[in-house]
Amino acid sequence: MTVRGPTSFGDSRRVARGDKLRPVPDQIPPQLAFLADAVVERRRTLGLTRDALRRAGGPSDSTMARIESPTASTAFPRPSTLERLDTALQWQRGSAAGCLDLRPPVPSGPLGSSSDSESVIASDDVGRASQSVTPPDALDFNYVEVPADVLREGLALIQRLTPSAAVDADVATALIRFAHKLSAAHATEVLERFGGPGRTVPGFLQTAFGPYLLDEVPFDDATVQQRDDQRYRRWLIGIAEDTDGRFSNRFDRKMRAISVATH
Repeated sequence: MTVRGPTSFGDSRRVARGDKLRPVPDQIPPQLAFLADAVVERRRTLGLTRDALRRAGGPSDSTMARIESPTASTAFPRPSTLERLDTALQWQRGSAAGCLDLRPPVPSGPLGSSSDSESVIASDDVGRASQSVTPPDALDFNYVEVPADVLREGLALIQRLTPSAAVDADVATALIRFAHKLSAAHATEVLERFGGPGRTVPGFLQTAFGPYLLDEVPFDDATVQQRDDQRYRRWLIGIAEDTDGRFSNRFDRKMRAISVATH
């Protein structure tokens, strides 16, 4: 799949007193970027213009423009729109919706396509990782799962608040710091599903989560845990070493949890 860099950092304004925090990225959700790439590639493979796609049962030209060129404020497509994409792009039912879960679409027709193989490989990876893994401490509450829409809502709210002159400088700094923590947690969650041993993380994800894959943690006075999380994300994309096996153990525990949750 051809990938694009979906992130725009917008205003380069710094926060109070020369704080080295980076601005909160005006980030296109990776789900919309993934769907956009899949739709563009499939439409070109089929040799369809947007008008031809519409006549084949697909969405309108204006809707297709939003799907193929999303921005940070683009709304997620409606279920009826996703169903029309499946029809016009000759995908198996539910494929367009699956793209919003970062799953490759499956062409309708004979089994054994490359997309089918990718799905099987991903399932095998999870299955293998779920074996011989030590269960985590059931009473460990250092990490809790948060729905992705809650993360997006929080980031959108912070982006609305921080440019306001009514927001105190210290509050703005704290909000941006909190937004970076949310974005970092989101980056870790997504990269665990695409990265790790033997996997290649798509380029658009490396672009989208760029600040959380650098040598330097994008926080002032970063904690030991934040630095460790940054190295873990870098390990997930293959640019950092796991010298003591901690990252492998962490990754295996996550794959076990995913496997249990999906069976």
